[in-house]
Amino acid sequence: MYSICWPAMHPAAERALAGLVILALAGGAGAVEIPPEGACPPAPVTPGEEGAVEDVLPPLLTPGTEIPMDGIERLRNYLPREVWERRNLFFYEGMQLRVGPCHRRYPAPDFFGGADPGGARLDARGNLLDYGGHGLPFPVERIADDAPDAGQKWAWNYHYRYQGSGFRGDFRVLHVMERGRRIERYFGEIFFVPSHGQPGGRERDGRERDGTTFRAGGRFTRPTIARGVAWRQFRSAETDLSADRSDEIFVYVPEERKVRRAPPTAVEGLFMPSYTRGLPSIRGKLVLPETGVSTPDPSIAVSEHWRRGFVALAIRPNAYDFKLVGARDVIAPLNALATGYPTEPSRSYGPSGLSVANDQWDVRRAVVIEGKRRRGDLQAAHLKLYVDAQTLQPLYLITRRVNRAIFEVGIFVGRFSADDPSQPRWEGAGETFGVILPVAQSMFVAGGESWLRESYALRSDPPTPKERADFGSVQGLTRRGR
Repeated sequence: MYSICWPAMHPAAERALAGLVILALAGGAGAVEIPPEGACPPAPVTPGEEGAVEDVLPPLLTPGTEIPMDGIERLRNYLPREVWERRNLFFYEGMQLRVGPCHRRYPAPDFFGGADPGGARLDARGNLLDYGGHGLPFPVERIADDAPDAGQKWAWNYHYRYQGSGFRGDFRVLHVMERGRRIERYFGEIFFVPSHGQPGGRERDGRERDGTTFRAGGRFTRPTIARGVAWRQFRSAETDLSADRSDEIFVYVPEERKVRRAPPTAVEGLFMPSYTRGLPSIRGKLVLPETGVSTPDPSIAVSEHWRRGFVALAIRPNAYDFKLVGARDVIAPLNALATGYPTEPSRSYGPSGLSVANDQWDVRRAVVIEGKRRRGDLQAAHLKLYVDAQTLQPLYLITRRVNRAIFEVGIFVGRFSADDPSQPRWEGAGETFGVILPVAQSMFVAGGESWLRESYALRSDPPTPKERADFGSVQGLTRRGR
């Protein structure tokens, strides 16, 4: 059985909270049971407190309650330990963190409902076999919490979660240096179009005709050092069968006015080019950012992948040996109300430049999975992901180096498209259902440049035929890069 984490409580409070969780552990199947909608965590009762009621407890986190910095202790047991240890970066004096709904249901449309009927299964290396591209690979209610492959199945469900028609729009990445005293800003456009979960079963096998599971790309518009760099990324369905299968990645290099194929590498998630184009060294060569490796070829520098902007929104589950760690209640900005770039470019993120606390944070049941990299990456050799049990959206990310030292600690910010009146209405965003859009991400990076990405005006309606053609065109990169 996996571990369940909750605050130290008076026995009455512990029984009340256990009632929300322990039912999920009865029997061998059904890994996670989500508490009823509106069921907020009960408050601990101090032994001997005058007037304390033994079995009727007030909620600890009530929707609408504002929690200032001097009340942050109330959140301690509802945040990952790694986030709590960096609370002076992620929270700040003067913030207005408002508690949102407890365990609200964010429904997906009927055409995505249920698990894939193809009978998906895993092999000994964690590869996904016989997935037809419809719904989730594995029915959640059949993932036994004590099964040795439970973590791997949750990881594949996360990878193939409902994302509608993906997302596209403007973004800004803030490079935060010297603990917020210096910030560099990079601007661009991004798109991500998954082939699975599309309305109407556009492709019956859940793949594009060219065999890709998603297409992604974008371009940088400023500053000058990055302007004109554009890229396309295509992930083959064969990646499900081998984590070593390289994505097809093409980068437009403005200096050369040519499209270059990136070196074959098993990019973990969404590709982001090294948009500083390399830094001049003393001998006139280019130095790849963060690596210190010099090269005379600017195309190599640009096509180097950086872990920036959209980290872990797409993963290679078979690149890791995953295990299910547990399930716990957390508070996280799954459905943000505040906005930022491009609609509010002057938004403050606190003294550290990394705080997204000035917003609504929902109480959610999270599934916690840990993955150990099977081979390759020494920086993010270990990955811990907090996944929302109901929507399968990411909430928190912690990565560690091969020696288990902290590498990254991140917070994901989402927004439910059906709640946003500015979102175009389409078959995947009706009055009662929609998609969680990844509108922001804050990442502390140990020993490097931390960063915060804003993309609060992402849209989720299906691309037009012209946009879809452009997204699949490598030749079009020359036009996009100008």
